[in-house]
Amino acid sequence: MSSAAPSTSTGSSEPGAVTKLKERFADPSVQESLKGFSKTMQFSFTDLKEDYVFTIDDGKLVNLEKKNLPNANIVITVANSLMEGIMNKTSNPMTAYMTGKLKVKGPMDDLMRMQKLMM
Repeated sequence: MSSAAPSTSTGSSEPGAVTKLKERFADPSVQESLKGFSKTMQFSFTDLKEDYVFTIDDGKLVNLEKKNLPNANIVITVANSLMEGIMNKTSNPMTAYMTGKLKVKGPMDDLMRMQKLMM
């Protein structure tokens, strides 16, 4: 099993939510919960006007790029600050979703599997 870090091309400074997501992907329990999951996931940060694409292969983050991917399997549109709050458990993801501050696009079963990653 390789423990190599994922390939990244995000530039010198990345949003806090991206850093937190990378840390979560490194967690063995998250990797185990995502075993068999191979998708592209784009986070579109509305406050930063930046998009980040995470490439996941068998539950592991294998690539991260600052770019827009029109055909990503999962697209999450949210402010970086709100995503950080959700991951820190200081913001309620259901409230954010119901008020339109968090938008998700993708198959429901894929979205459900992402819960452990984001919360």
